[in-house]
Amino acid sequence: MARLEMRPMPTRKKIIPLVMAIGNNIIEKLGFVKEINEAVKWERRHWNISPGGLCKMLVLGTMTDIRIPLTHIEERIEGIDTEFFLEASEKSSYVNESNVGEALERLGEGDYEKVYESLALCAITEYEIPVTRMHSDTTTISFYGEYDIDKMEISEEEKEAVLHIEKGYNKDGRRGCNQVIVGQITNEVGIPLVNRTLDGATSDIEWNREAIKYASELAARFTEGIYVADCKLVTEEHIKTMNDREKRIQFVSKCPSNFGDKLKERTIMKAYENRQWRAVKTMCEAPNASEYKGISFIEEVCGSPMRLLVLESDTLRHKAEKLFAKKEEELSALIKALEKQNWSCRVDAESERDQFLDSDTVELFDCEVRIEERVKEKWPKGRRGENTKPTLITTYHLRVESKSKSETAYQRFLQVESCMVLISNVTDSMSDEDLLNTYKGQQVVENSFRQLKAPQLASVIYLKNPTRIKALSMLLTFSLLLRALIQYRLRDGLNDFKEQHPDQEIYAGWGGKPLRNPTFKLFYEHTVNCCFERESLGVYSFAWISAETRSRVEPLLNLMGLSLDELLL
Repeated sequence: MARLEMRPMPTRKKIIPLVMAIGNNIIEKLGFVKEINEAVKWERRHWNISPGGLCKMLVLGTMTDIRIPLTHIEERIEGIDTEFFLEASEKSSYVNESNVGEALERLGEGDYEKVYESLALCAITEYEIPVTRMHSDTTTISFYGEYDIDKMEISEEEKEAVLHIEKGYNKDGRRGCNQVIVGQITNEVGIPLVNRTLDGATSDIEWNREAIKYASELAARFTEGIYVADCKLVTEEHIKTMNDREKRIQFVSKCPSNFGDKLKERTIMKAYENRQWRAVKTMCEAPNASEYKGISFIEEVCGSPMRLLVLESDTLRHKAEKLFAKKEEELSALIKALEKQNWSCRVDAESERDQFLDSDTVELFDCEVRIEERVKEKWPKGRRGENTKPTLITTYHLRVESKSKSETAYQRFLQVESCMVLISNVTDSMSDEDLLNTYKGQQVVENSFRQLKAPQLASVIYLKNPTRIKALSMLLTFSLLLRALIQYRLRDGLNDFKEQHPDQEIYAGWGGKPLRNPTFKLFYEHTVNCCFERESLGVYSFAWISAETRSRVEPLLNLMGLSLDELLL
């Protein structure tokens, strides 16, 4: 057991950042190294550090804010007391990009998805984490460098099975990136339960087709759980699958505009005709949080009774008004472009006029368009004789003589754009408030993706080999799991503290404010300069950057039920 002393300020000795020590503590409890070593093919005599140990160092390397790619793992962990995380016979000098790359290779060749799900299940069990919701979504991870599957020395059959990295428009808005798709299912506190690395051209509809199968397995394992996904989930095929009597999956999603013969718009119009709106409260306590009112209907969709919850939002109402103002600007630009054109045939001018009047922008306005005929003389070149006559050229122009807002179309536009419609096969066991809050919980998977892509991690060493990319994606997701566990333990500990001390506050929030919904980011920023320092073999001191930092961090450790001594075991 390592011995702990206290120091007021850090020095230049080998260190163990506090957040990395906590990550290591969780890794040890979950049996991460053993799980990977048993899942991959390797021989101890040929490895200076086990594949599991190398993967562990890669994961811990993500728990710093150093802007160095993971490919340069030696630079990323420079100054870290690496020996603390390794077995006694293993040396830190062997933690390098070559060995880490080989570990990724072995992990990617094995059943890395099963390894991850086993670790996630262990985390759920170890920390008694609830699974009442399953949030699903996809994102893109972009890579840099050259990648050409045709240059790989593999058979055509193997090329079909290999991960395909595609150039495309990624979900961060950048074009031409080498990318893969990552699909995730998390629970309500952001623990990734399922992680899949998919071909770069995989659509959200294709992902949902597979994710429904995973959700069915998860629901059976945890005996409960409602599946939540964005509007790409809502297709006739998916709804019929989720309503299957043998493997029925409870779900909630947002009804897309183009589904079911404009089901969304028809339901919204029905709600405004009904007029029996009632307030629907959300759990968000922010001062600028949206306010909702709603109406529920039960209607048969794709052969099954479905619940359609129409929700009007003040936030959406403001957006609708701004969107209409933008439509007015678009109309002015259309008119300006239209009046610059001319046609030599009246029929062509009439056709263009009809297309203009039928456009989506113009349908919100009452416009009167006149066809103007112009005749121009065109004289032949050269000297004109007595009998020389000009050629008469007739052209046709469009003139918009009047435009005004169509009050009927405007009101319908505002109604449709001010509402969203939630669709669910949960018809009676949840209130409108519960259904809305369940859907709004979708942000947990979005937050997970935001963290996934925050560090600059990917580089050529992983890009050149699709097997390593899959393994890397799995390890990055495991890193997200560690962050989610730390955040869950903070919030769970705070809830327990509030129950036992309802009149007390913990002043460890941003700026020393009372603690509310602590996040991993808050914990990380509070502890960024807190670390263990190695004084000698097995002897460590702990450096607090300041008394103020200590007053904030110690209560956070207490909420998680952790002590500094425990982290050195």
